[in-house]
Amino acid sequence: MPGLKYTQNTVMQYLLQPDAGARESLAELVVDQGNVSLETRMGIYANAYRIRLKEVIETDHEQLCFYLGDELFERMADEFIAASPSQNRSLRGFCEPLPEFLAEDEFFSQYPILADIARFERRLLTAFDAADTNREEFAALAALPPEQWPAVCLRFHPSVQLFRCASNAVETWQALKQGLEVPGADYSGWRYWLIWRGRSRLTEFISLQPWQLVLVEAVIAGENFAGLCELMLDFFDESQAPAQVFESLKAWFEMGLIRSLVVSD
Repeated sequence: MPGLKYTQNTVMQYLLQPDAGARESLAELVVDQGNVSLETRMGIYANAYRIRLKEVIETDHEQLCFYLGDELFERMADEFIAASPSQNRSLRGFCEPLPEFLAEDEFFSQYPILADIARFERRLLTAFDAADTNREEFAALAALPPEQWPAVCLRFHPSVQLFRCASNAVETWQALKQGLEVPGADYSGWRYWLIWRGRSRLTEFISLQPWQLVLVEAVIAGENFAGLCELMLDFFDESQAPAQVFESLKAWFEMGLIRSLVVSD
């Protein structure tokens, strides 16, 4: 009698590449139960497998699926499943390669906004799944002696992420989500977004101006308050730069973005 590993590999081979050889190998392991033919029973299992994977794509990338419509969704799903079969017991990461697939596929790569929408939805899922930690309040920063402020470094909540794209993917996603008229694809310039999971455990995001992007990237890199103020001199004069940094930090605390603060040496 074939072992469990052989049986599992044979079934998986049939699901991924249901050619004549795979069907023949699996048929040797399937017990005849009378009314339903072996071919039909194996086909039912294979179809159920693909239907489940399509359900995962629809769940993880709901707005992308709406944007594509039924016909193109079926095409994308079939080709993606064939190109990137599930490799893990958990289906949570099954769609992780989807943005890359859309960016490289000969047909779908003609529409870069598709990969951008998929990447944005992956970021939302990552933010939602991020580890939970305490969130620091602004009072902790305000309580520090003024002489320590230049050396203060902030640490973001684990859910905080940056997203950038050269299309109006997020605006399109929002229109789809709200049932509004979907704008045409726009590739006129880069757009920047900050994504995080809020205190209410809902995933949130806001657009960023170039100077805000620089500020967020610097905090992620470990820059202290003095360094942040220096970076802002590229956008504001000496009297405005510290105030812009201060107001941004205060807003981040209120939004629940800050996990902790430390005073650098």
